[in-house]
Amino acid sequence: MMLTIGRRLALAILLFTYASELAAEVSRIEFERRETLSSEQTSVRYEALYGTLYFTLDPSAPGNQRVHDIGLAPVNADGLVEFSSDFKLLVPDRAIASDALLYHVNNRGGSRLPPEISLTHPLTGLGYTYLVTGWINELTPGENRYRLHAPIVGTETEPVTGQVRYEIIVGSAGNDESINGEGHLAYTPTAAGLLNATLTARLNQSDPRVPVPREDFTLNVSAVEGANQPLVTLNLKGGLQPGVIYELIYEAQDPVLGGAGMAAIRDIVSLLRYGTNDVALTTQVATLGLPALEHSVSWGNSQSGRLLRLFLYEGFNADLDGRRVFDGVMPVIAGAGFGMFNNRFAMPTRTNGQHENQLYPNDYFPFTYGDSTDPYTGRTDGILAKARSSDTEPKVMHIQTSNEYWIRGGSLPHTDPLGESDAVIPDNVRFYAIGGSQHGSGSGRPGAPSGGQLPNNPNMWSPFADSLLVSLVNWVKDEALPPESVYPKIADGTLVPSHLPDGTINFAAWNPLPGVKHPKAMYKVGYANFGERFLSQGIVDHHPTTTDQYYEPMVPRVGRDNNDQPGNTLLPALTAVPLGTFVPWNLRSVASGADTELARLAGGYVPFPRTPEEAEANKDPRIAISDLYSGFEDYLRRYEAATDELIRKGYLLPAFKETLMAIARGNQGSF
Repeated sequence: MMLTIGRRLALAILLFTYASELAAEVSRIEFERRETLSSEQTSVRYEALYGTLYFTLDPSAPGNQRVHDIGLAPVNADGLVEFSSDFKLLVPDRAIASDALLYHVNNRGGSRLPPEISLTHPLTGLGYTYLVTGWINELTPGENRYRLHAPIVGTETEPVTGQVRYEIIVGSAGNDESINGEGHLAYTPTAAGLLNATLTARLNQSDPRVPVPREDFTLNVSAVEGANQPLVTLNLKGGLQPGVIYELIYEAQDPVLGGAGMAAIRDIVSLLRYGTNDVALTTQVATLGLPALEHSVSWGNSQSGRLLRLFLYEGFNADLDGRRVFDGVMPVIAGAGFGMFNNRFAMPTRTNGQHENQLYPNDYFPFTYGDSTDPYTGRTDGILAKARSSDTEPKVMHIQTSNEYWIRGGSLPHTDPLGESDAVIPDNVRFYAIGGSQHGSGSGRPGAPSGGQLPNNPNMWSPFADSLLVSLVNWVKDEALPPESVYPKIADGTLVPSHLPDGTINFAAWNPLPGVKHPKAMYKVGYANFGERFLSQGIVDHHPTTTDQYYEPMVPRVGRDNNDQPGNTLLPALTAVPLGTFVPWNLRSVASGADTELARLAGGYVPFPRTPEEAEANKDPRIAISDLYSGFEDYLRRYEAATDELIRKGYLLPAFKETLMAIARGNQGSF
């Protein structure tokens, strides 16, 4: 792909006196550069624009009350809160332009869009306009990192303070570790917080916390150029040991206005969709070269999918004039969670898991899109409740892998909270559970273990998510119904507990294999009471560290070979026509410590025995490859037939077939 760099534009385009006086405003757009994306392989071209969006928020606007702590943010002479966000906009050539705007929620500042991956990518030729904006303030500055630049709430004379909690886990022995993870900033300790900070250590979540003497650890706080949050590192006498959970608690000050990131998404998408009645602004927006945008869809993976769930739940899908922001929303591999995106002392990067970050305010009721009732509070709610009441409900596709069932409470969005019955799925919601996969889409090629005891699960599922994204756009644009939902259910026995009441593994969830250790537990979402102000004001008044009240997630039933099954999961051909067991979980490696615990977001792979003799020698109960297939050509024929069936049913675009067939052709060495 060739990038033709346009001249740097040192101009700031002043935007926006909206018809509504209470509107949040895009006050100006500064362009840093333009590029033309072109290739000799295709006539498809895109114009890429990069720069900074500047916003103002009126704290008195009812819609802006969704941004927690907005009343404590500094204001300008007009009484408005100012902030900015990095952005990227990809505009298609007029010859292929669609009327659909696709907003990609970046993950930790990173985003690669189909036209950037390749101008021959199956989605590129469909002519969508793509937009990315920064929504996370705690990222360190870096190239191609799209960041939010939010103000600190409070003042120098009256700073906002509160307790913060960090977990630090390293995969190898080290020291001077960033308490919020590599590439992420933290919150400034107060003088008292620095003096009285506490640190505990334990190997497993259920182990007693062992206090570390204050004189044995130091916190180093460093300013970072271009950021208003500091880098805070932990130095421990004797060093940090792999797998150990170090829990740090201190009083901090100067939280940022984290919810401004969601307000920015709302307001820039609203502007590009609906425009303004200001003539000068209309002329200025026209210089962006956008096609007429009649529809908008957003998608995001993992953390970004959790952001979309919270965006809907907190009512941000209604703009300040009450119009729908996104017509379609696709949270991908989000599991049951939200995130610390719009609360005081927000920590967007925190992700709860079986070994890490339990009881952080990320995973909490409600989990379902329709209404359900919390057994621990009696509260009835649903993710789409606010959108339903404001008539701004989007169409939703919730996509996850079997890995999210084990490590992210993935069944809770489609069951009741205690796992006793299936939830009623609203008509505007689809669920797709991709079987035999781990959190991140693989290359299709098994490799050596990396951080887990098993090789990583190689299943490539991203073509299915991309294909379903196109289905979502068509559902929004043309009311073309997407493929039927595919997910495991309690009612038909395809959704089962991972373990039995006595703590042993449930053979419906995993048949033990020689030489393969299985999990002692899956991740369960615990009920936590963060205080009376949490839901209404985003303030965590206390940090629970234990609970005896848990919601009950479940996992897909597996077959004899431990693979997920067709009918209750969407199976790529690599798993539908398998050469091994595509494990939806992995255990931490011995070298990374805590090797009885689930590896973070990872799956595994165990190849089938090639012959019955090999199976017998290894006491492997699974069927040998030579008994499954008459030879490589038989395997290839079945694999292609499974791929064609997925295309016929609408789960896969035909243009992705060759990518998947290339994986199969590379498996000849297994025969």
